[in-house]
Amino acid sequence: MTRRPKNSTAEQLKRAKIALTNTAGDNEIQSAVAAFGYNETTMATGWTYYNDADAAVASGVAAAGAQSKATDDVRKAEKDATTAYQRLSVVAKALLQNDKGSLAKLGLDRPMPRTIAAFLSAAYILFDNASGDTEIREKLSTRGYDDAKLAQERARIKAYDDADDVQEAAKGANQQATSDANAAMKRLNDWISQYLKIARVALSEKKNLLEKLGITVRTAKTAAQRAAPAKAATTRKARRMGAK
Repeated sequence: MTRRPKNSTAEQLKRAKIALTNTAGDNEIQSAVAAFGYNETTMATGWTYYNDADAAVASGVAAAGAQSKATDDVRKAEKDATTAYQRLSVVAKALLQNDKGSLAKLGLDRPMPRTIAAFLSAAYILFDNASGDTEIREKLSTRGYDDAKLAQERARIKAYDDADDVQEAAKGANQQATSDANAAMKRLNDWISQYLKIARVALSEKKNLLEKLGITVRTAKTAAQRAAPAKAATTRKARRMGAK
């Protein structure tokens, strides 16, 4: 059996707003539901839940957008940092191919790490030790890696490190915003669902007012309901024929 898809968050908010707005704008509805406990104070609670949910959903959208941007930024920073690391690695290995000690000092006696944390650690070691060792630094300067170049390229590593921190923070903020929005929507939907059930009772004789609250009122039989008597008669006839 195919399940009916749930209404979107926007549709749920619209449903709640219609019910609250049209209750507030119709004295007859207000009077009818007040008799069942939905007085001005109770309806104000509904508005509070609606406003909280609307704001939480908006915050969730903003947080999702911030995470998406942070992801784009970190991908670009990763590409820049990886390029900077690989270029210096190639140059250093070419210059120091017979100096295993210096290669080990630069962390180039092993493959480039793949995890973010390990890569950043290796990249800092490469640039910091290249800058801190006079002999290595002098050799690198003959191939374009003077102090300014080393600092410039190391900045790409730092930018990637910072971008990764921003992305992780954005992930956490997005998760929290999503949780807050879900909780606020559940509170609103629970309140509205109960209100509309009570409103059906309070306005049972006022179908036009139920429609005003967004409650669909069936005034005619569906095709299935109209066909039901004939279907039942056919079933009874078949049973009688089978019993003979």
